[in-house]
Amino acid sequence: MTGERIKGAAYLADYPAPKIVVECAVCSWRVQYDKKAMLDAGGDRPLTYLIDEIAQRQGCKFPKINPHRAQEHCRARYANIVSDYQRAKGE
Repeated sequence: MTGERIKGAAYLADYPAPKIVVECAVCSWRVQYDKKAMLDAGGDRPLTYLIDEIAQRQGCKFPKINPHRAQEHCRARYANIVSDYQRAKGE
């Protein structure tokens, strides 16, 4: 992805660890990538786009949100990032 950065979006270059770890408990998969290799191969891009790409490559059962069945959505997550919400809950 090239061009201007999306305001407020977290990008691959901003990822706080050298390894990108993504998992989905619903689809039963977990993958790990090298951050530098990903930047070299595909350039910097928003983490929200990246997780969708990874989930699709892993065969996600729910790659797109269905507005008629909101419970059926991709549940892939960055496993080695602790969100502010998780931190506040003490997770």
